[in-house]
Amino acid sequence: MLYVSDKKGTHSHPTSLLNGFRKTIEDCALVELDLTSGKYTWEKSRGTNNWVRERLDRAFATNEWWHMFPLCNLRVHHTICSDHGPIQLDLCSLKHSKRQFRFRFENTWLNSFHDEVTTYWKSLSPMYFVSKLIDIFTFMQKWGRSLLRLIGPNT
Repeated sequence: MLYVSDKKGTHSHPTSLLNGFRKTIEDCALVELDLTSGKYTWEKSRGTNNWVRERLDRAFATNEWWHMFPLCNLRVHHTICSDHGPIQLDLCSLKHSKRQFRFRFENTWLNSFHDEVTTYWKSLSPMYFVSKLIDIFTFMQKWGRSLLRLIGPNT
C-alpha cells in the first residue's frame, strides 16, 4: 500500500513500509494509473464488524509509456466469488460527455477536408502515433465546428 487511506478497517500498516514503497516508486520515476470504479481491490469479513478493505493492486507506468497510451483507463471489477477484485487495463478508453461536441463527417466537406487534414498532419512533430491521432481528432472537431458556423445550422 502507498497511503494510510488505502486501508479501511483494523490494524493500520506501518508508515515506514508505506514510505519505503513510495520512495521506491519515486526512485524508479513511475507514475500511478488512476483506478476507477472503486477504491479498494481486496476485502475480508464483509458485512461484519471486522470488515477490512485494502487497495493492494496497483499499476504504474513511465512517462514514455504514458505518451504511448494517453487514453488508458484502469478499473476494478467487484466480484462475489473472490476476496480480490480483478483490475482491467484498457489502453484506449474514449469516453465522451453527452454535452461534448462529437465530430461527424459531412459529405459536403470533401472539397477541402483532405487538404486541411493533410496539411495539419504534416505540421505535427514526430511523436507517438496515438498522440498524433488525438491531436488530429481535436483538429477535426475544431475544423468541423468552424465550418458549421460558416454554413449555418440549417444547411
